[in-house]
Amino acid sequence: MSNDQEIIDDYTERVGRHLTGPARDKAKAELGAHLSDAAEAGELGHALSRLGTPREAAASFAELRSAPPAPMNARLAAVVIDNLPLVGVTLTLLVQAIRQFPDLGNGFALSFPPLVYVKIGDGCMSVGPSAICESGVYDYAGLLYSIGVPLAMLWSIVGLGLIESLTGTTPGKRLLKLCVVTESGLRPHPAAGLGRRLSLLVGPVAWLDWLPVLWGDRRRLLDLLIGTKVVRAARQGSPSTV
Repeated sequence: MSNDQEIIDDYTERVGRHLTGPARDKAKAELGAHLSDAAEAGELGHALSRLGTPREAAASFAELRSAPPAPMNARLAAVVIDNLPLVGVTLTLLVQAIRQFPDLGNGFALSFPPLVYVKIGDGCMSVGPSAICESGVYDYAGLLYSIGVPLAMLWSIVGLGLIESLTGTTPGKRLLKLCVVTESGLRPHPAAGLGRRLSLLVGPVAWLDWLPVLWGDRRRLLDLLIGTKVVRAARQGSPSTV
């Protein structure tokens, strides 16, 4: 029986990894009880076979599969909170640019998200429009642009992406009671958590990613491509459709 219990614990734990919120605890408790009964009847193997892989079993407990999309105002507020380091760097760049170059006629230098560039010798290569190189923004910004922006981007893309894939949410989304799930209501894979943030690398062009949010099921372009969505997080004891 001890071996059966190890199998049950391992299976329920792996099922829980695909879920977020109350659904995770509910799935582990119900599956644990069901599999324990099956083990006592000598049918544990048959029960596991019927349940399928942990991901397949988790799908039947995915309470957020049919949850409505999160409201736009809550999503934007969560974005600001999650990306405070990037917002702070951008505002500092703006103040610095206005103080040093009040006649700087280049909107890209003052954009959010800031454009990413790579300086090679005396030259410069930017991910977005070349105007950032022509403006000389990398000259006056110094370490703030060459170190501050990459570190802030690292948090916004890698840090938040991994947190989201591990917990189904981020600090900002948790505060606004939102979470990210796949179309089947499961927690996103780490690759999805990172992928849905890559638009930040193209500077202000990243806002084009948000255009589809204005209609339909209010999902960003990258969400549509990757197969994820932002919904209201389920509350303890609430029904599956929040």
